[in-house]
Amino acid sequence: MLQIASLADRPDLVPICAAWNHAEWGEFSGSTLEQTVKAFNDISREDGGQVARVALWNEQPAGLALLIHNDLETHPHLKPWVASVFVAPDYRSKGIAKGLVGAIEDAARELGYAEAYLYTDKPDLYRQIGWSDFEHLEGDYAGMLIMKKKIAR
Repeated sequence: MLQIASLADRPDLVPICAAWNHAEWGEFSGSTLEQTVKAFNDISREDGGQVARVALWNEQPAGLALLIHNDLETHPHLKPWVASVFVAPDYRSKGIAKGLVGAIEDAARELGYAEAYLYTDKPDLYRQIGWSDFEHLEGDYAGMLIMKKKIAR
């Protein structure tokens, strides 16, 4: 059964969430695992308008997603960003990514945002849950797509 928790409420899960993030994107970002753990500890405090959500499947950590100020240095004018959406391989195809993104959208709405952005090379997943194509990226980000969703009610 799926539960979504705030990483602020589950600081014991910071190491696994940071490890997932670093394994998936660390090489591209140039961050060390230690830097990633520190960043997750900072985000988990949720005192700067950034949040982290962790998915639990039958009480086991299964995935994560973040809401951050900027996920794409070429687009600092867009804010906020849904980032680091990750579901552990053993838990895929169970609707966990949809649950995580929904929880992040709720957090963004609670923070007063009317829309949110993300970038991905898997747009179909996000189109299925109401996200729209916004901009095709080039250069270092060729093949990636910025997507946008209105989240205000």
